[in-house]
Amino acid sequence: MLPLTFPVLAAASSLVVAQAPAPGAAQADLARARELAGALRYEEAVVEYQRYLGHPDRPAAERAQALLELGFIHLLLEDTVNAEQRTTEALELDAWVRPPPDAPQKQKDLLERVRAMLAARPKLEVLPREDAGRPQRVRASLKDPQTRASEVLLRHAPVPGGPYRATAMVCQQDTCEGELPVPPRAASFTAWYFVEALDSQGNTVARAANPLAPLQLSVIEQKAWYESPWVYAGGAALVVGAATVFFIASDPRK
Repeated sequence: MLPLTFPVLAAASSLVVAQAPAPGAAQADLARARELAGALRYEEAVVEYQRYLGHPDRPAAERAQALLELGFIHLLLEDTVNAEQRTTEALELDAWVRPPPDAPQKQKDLLERVRAMLAARPKLEVLPREDAGRPQRVRASLKDPQTRASEVLLRHAPVPGGPYRATAMVCQQDTCEGELPVPPRAASFTAWYFVEALDSQGNTVARAANPLAPLQLSVIEQKAWYESPWVYAGGAALVVGAATVFFIASDPRK
């Protein structure tokens, strides 16, 4: 156990924050992690936080707060790499995540340092679809002031939990394009996907969506309601929601 000063003791106590109760093993794991942190049993607390994070169905804000707390524990254990990584993950899940108002300055400094690092990182954003005739085409905007990204991948899966396969996107200036694979002879299909930028060593430097919160595309082909080989303009509809795109068109083969 590392020697602790009184300010660090206060820091540990501030990790135990009030949360809305949630049922199940996940909330029990989180409560146990916070109890151990408050008792200065940091190594054991890390194990319990990791156990909690193994539950994928928790709300993003709750997971972000747990990641922020875990990052600070890593900092107290003098593990700067994991401290910054966990804090980064917290901000990626919830950009508004904050430590408690009475948190020690050391924890606030960690959060602000990581926030500044994120501001300088490449940024990816999925763009609205332009071609209703090719709903599987995905376009993304890449802002990379330091030219850190060496490739951009479109990761996709037929089910929300993966596994995700990768398709390379083609980038021109700050716009990248790629296509989701269409199953052969499929009248309708659904795909979950996210976009990821990698550096020359294969490290992830930017994402648009992520494996835990992917975007969704549903293409539904319907039989035309009148005799026509193809309903294009009037019968095609593209509906864009917060995380879901539905494409509806009649099938010319019907």
